Amino acid sequence: MLLYLEIRQYLFTLIAQQPKTKKLPSERELVDTFKSTRITVREALISLEAEGMIYRLKRKGWFICPPRLQWDPIQKVNFYQLAQEHHFIARTQLISIKKINLTNDISLAFSRDSTSPSLYEICRVRSLDDRPVMVEEIYCQVEQFHGLDDKALEGSITTIFTNDYGIEVTKESSTISVTTLPENKAQHLQLNSGASCLKIIRKRFSADASLVDYNIEYWVHSAIEIAVESS
Repeated sequence: MLLYLEIRQYLFTLIAQQPKTKKLPSERELVDTFKSTRITVREALISLEAEGMIYRLKRKGWFICPPRLQWDPIQKVNFYQLAQEHHFIARTQLISIKKINLTNDISLAFSRDSTSPSLYEICRVRSLDDRPVMVEEIYCQVEQFHGLDDKALEGSITTIFTNDYGIEVTKESSTISVTTLPENKAQHLQLNSGASCLKIIRKRFSADASLVDYNIEYWVHSAIEIAVESS
């Protein structure tokens, strides 16, 4: 058996026998145990990472993946509710909020409802049990949400829209694709640029079919799975 396969089998067995173990042995420990090279050890680790069994955080090491967050794209999404249903502790970190003028597809999406090109761009990182799993960019109209940059945006923006501005999200549409993480997103997830991710573009609408916000989400591929129920 090739050495990287032997290391892979050792790690696979370790995961199966000790499912509550969170952190795997370090690459240096595996090199010493198997009298191997770091390249061979990493080949074994990357093969398990590709299968969604383990994940790596920069400067922290390799960890066993917990059960994935199940998302039904047919349903409206509430991150904190989903996390609670799957026994995760959810956290949101605000990275930035700024006013921008766009002339691309995002601003065009708002053109039916507004003559102003000025939008808020909000960047946040979502975590489950202190593991960063998603970076999101949220775009909404400045003229519709004056003073949003003064709000506490680490919680539910949907709740702020409803309670502070009287705007309720009643409908969503999502586009899902598999891609790789750009550098500016990967750093927030403590991953290398080019890592696989699930990209979700989500448009959310009010009862009168006006676009409320335009979201772009980059999910760590091993953190989420899609589960759809049809009647």
